[in-house]
This record gives sequence, structure tokens and C-alpha cells, in this order.
Amino acid sequence: MDVTVVIPTYARAEVLLATLDRLTETDYPAGRWEAVVVDDGSGPEALAMITRWIGTSSAPVRLLRQAHRGPAAARNLGAREAAGSVLIFLDNDCLVPPEFIERHLHVLRTNPGSWVVGRLVHPQALRSTPFGRYRDDCWEAFHRSHAEGLVSETAGMTAANLALPTADFARLGGFDESFSIASCEDWDLAWRARAAGIRVLYDPCNVALHNDWAVGLDQFCERQRLYSISDVLLWRKYGEQSPRARLVRENSPVRWTADSPRLILKKMVKRLLATKPGRTTVRLACAVGERMAPDTWFSRRAYQLAVGSAIFKGVREGLVRFSGLPLAPGTGMARDGSAATPPSSLP
Repeated sequence: MDVTVVIPTYARAEVLLATLDRLTETDYPAGRWEAVVVDDGSGPEALAMITRWIGTSSAPVRLLRQAHRGPAAARNLGAREAAGSVLIFLDNDCLVPPEFIERHLHVLRTNPGSWVVGRLVHPQALRSTPFGRYRDDCWEAFHRSHAEGLVSETAGMTAANLALPTADFARLGGFDESFSIASCEDWDLAWRARAAGIRVLYDPCNVALHNDWAVGLDQFCERQRLYSISDVLLWRKYGEQSPRARLVRENSPVRWTADSPRLILKKMVKRLLATKPGRTTVRLACAVGERMAPDTWFSRRAYQLAVGSAIFKGVREGLVRFSGLPLAPGTGMARDGSAATPPSSLP
């Protein structure tokens, strides 16, 4: 078996079945690939839909089940049961082209010692609203930061469209299952991979269409809140070396003797905007911007304030949730995110 495609899923059976339908249209030879779907504790209705699809399809798809433990644990279970020498991690809401598997294998073969991340794009319908255009433009900034049409090394990594040798994954111990929320488990794995001498490449030509659920402002803010909880865990593991260190630092409690006056003011404003009246005011500004000045500095600034308020809330939740975990040396903060003693005395 050349390839195992591992797909974690939770309570989104309809989009998963669309993903599987598209995957079965692959032009990769039959008998040399398989897909392992890992259900992360969905309800009986979703399980019945998945089981029915597998039962009526001739595709090489297996279903595994686990209690609700998050996508990191689900991907690890799928990888343990995989027969392929290459793992492709694919999110349950991504539609792939027929050449998807072959393209990943081609890039891995021509770049030994590397992993490869494919591109994710949103449906064109997302751009039909002012917020959708803002959200899509923010996402596309990652793609624009790389050479057009060329495979190149990247500082990022997502497990939504990722290929790597199975042996590498086993050697690194897989995803850290402490990341029970769908965020940062891929950044953590990428950090350990690079430390082991593995290059992470971005292939803009292997495109998956992402049928995302966070298409509206409220949904997107909720996602950013959840992401930011995990950002704190990543920061606790790696300190200032974490790519999320600045985000945590700028949304943590005020450090009166360490923060600049500007940062103190910024934190106080964020705290105000995170209150119920503050959130109501920001949402009103977003609504006015969409109606009176869509796609302008005003409307986009209103979106930024709304998202920033969600991030602030998530970081504060994360600081509380992970307060009992060891703190990486060099953070300069105490367990609650306030000013800390010198790094040499940190736990």
C-alpha cells in the first residue's frame, strides 16, 4: 500500500461524504491507496450516514471510532492503523482533484527528507459578502507570501492537506494529543519536524477546496477564540520561540513593570471591547460598515476589532485552562500571564 489518507471527522457527516465522493474520483491506481476515516465521537445519526456510505461504496475506505478527544488523537489513531508508507492528512471538509494523491507523492519523491503542505482555497461564494471577502483576503495572504506555482519551503503547516512519510510520523511520536481543540497541533508537529531536520514545503499546485463552517463573522470569531486557547498551550511548550508568542503576550494581563505604555493601553482597550457592551458596540460597527461602507478601511477595521476581541477572550481562557502546566523558560511571564520572576527560577 503506497498511501493512506487519514480523515478525522466530528458531527459533519454531510460534508465528509462529499469529501469521500471526490476522493474516490482519484486517478491513482486502485489497490495502492486507502482512506481511514476516524470518527471523533459523533452521534448515531452521523455514524449511520458514514457507515451507509461505506457499505454501498466500493472505495477502499475504513471507519474507526473513538470517544471525543479531538483531531490530534483522531489522526494518531488513523496513522497507527494505516497500511500506507505515506500518510496524507485531509480534513473532512476538503474537496480534492483527481491528481491529488499522485501530486503529493511526486513532490515527496522529488524532495527527499521533506513533507509537503497543499493549498486550501474557499468556494467563490464566500466572496459574495463583505465579511467573506475580508476573510478570504486574510487567508490568501499566506498563499501570496510564497512563489506563484513553485514548490518552496514554508514557515507554516496545516494538517488539513499534508503529506509525509509514515516512518517520519512514527519517529516523531505523532500529534501531541494535549491539543484537544482543532488548532496548533499541526504547528507543534511542524516545530518538532524542523528540529529533526525535516523540511516543510508548500505546494500551491495541489489545491483542495475547503467547505469551511466558519463563513460568517460570529462563526469566525468563535473559531478564533478556540484557536487562541490552543495558542496558549503552544506558548507554554515553546515560550518566545512559539509562533504564537506575540499573540499571547499582547492579550495577557497587563505587566505594569514590563509592558510599554502603548501595550498597556492596547490591553485595556481590548479588555473593554471584550465586555458585553463592548462586543455589542463592535458588532454594531461591523453592521454599519457592511451597510454604509463595505470593503473599506472602516468595515475591515471593525472586523479586526471583533476578531481581536474573540482572540483576547480565548487567550484569557487558555491562560486559566493551562495554568497548571509547566511554563517554557524565557517567557518572562508567570503562570497566569502576568509578570514573572527571572527565567532561571521558572518551573
